[in-house]
Amino acid sequence: MQTPNNSMEFIERLKLELEDLREFLRGLPLNISDYKVGDFGCEWGYTTLSLMLALNAAECVGIDTFTGKDHSPSSLEQAQQGLDNVKAKILAMPKNSQEDGLIRETQNLLRKGRFPVFKQDDIVQSNSLPKNLDFAFCKLVLRNIHEGAYGNSIKGNQAVELAVKNIATSTKHGGLVCVVEKNVAGSVDIVPFLEAHLTFLRICHIRRGDIGTNGRTSSSTSYIVYAYKKP
Repeated sequence: MQTPNNSMEFIERLKLELEDLREFLRGLPLNISDYKVGDFGCEWGYTTLSLMLALNAAECVGIDTFTGKDHSPSSLEQAQQGLDNVKAKILAMPKNSQEDGLIRETQNLLRKGRFPVFKQDDIVQSNSLPKNLDFAFCKLVLRNIHEGAYGNSIKGNQAVELAVKNIATSTKHGGLVCVVEKNVAGSVDIVPFLEAHLTFLRICHIRRGDIGTNGRTSSSTSYIVYAYKKP
C-alpha cells in the first residue's frame, strides 16, 4: 500500500477509482440509500470511499490484511492516520479547482460524519467480519487468494470457497454481492464458488484504462463483473 502524498493527489486518484466503480455498478438493482457496505480487499480505501459516494452509504467498512509485499504486518494505524490527515485537508480545501464536484461531495460526506472505517482481517479465516451488509464489494481478491498471493496458510479452491462463504455470510438476505476480477485466460473459474452460496444476477465484461501514478494510462485491462444476490 502507498500513502497518498497530499489531499489533491488523493482526490485525483479517487476521481478515477469512482469512475471505474460506477461503470462496474452500472445497471445493478441498487435502489435504496443509506446502505451498509463492505469492501473486501480495500487496500488504501479509494474504492471504499468511492462506494460511500456512489451509494450514499451510511456505513462502509474496508477489510484488508494490511500486509506488505513480503507478507509482513503493515501498520493499520499508519494507514488510518494517513487517511485522517487527508480528511482534514479535504475539509479545508477551497472549492476552486477542476475537481470541485468531487471535493464538494466528499466534504458533504465528511460533514455528515460519514467516512469509511477500516478493519484488519482475513476474509479466508475470520469469524469477525461485518454482518448484515446491504452490499458487498470485492475487487481483484479471490483469484489472488487462490494463488496464495497474501501468504495465507490456506490457498487454492479451499481458500476461495471459504472467502466466498464468509462474504455471503456477511451479507444480509436480499443483499447484493459484486465481485470484480481481471479477465485472464487460464485463471480459476470463481462462478461455481459464488453460485454455491448466492443467486446469479448477471456477468458482464468491461474494459477500462489502467490507473497509474500519473493518472489513467493508455493501456487498458479487461474485467469481469460478477453480480449476485444473497437468497
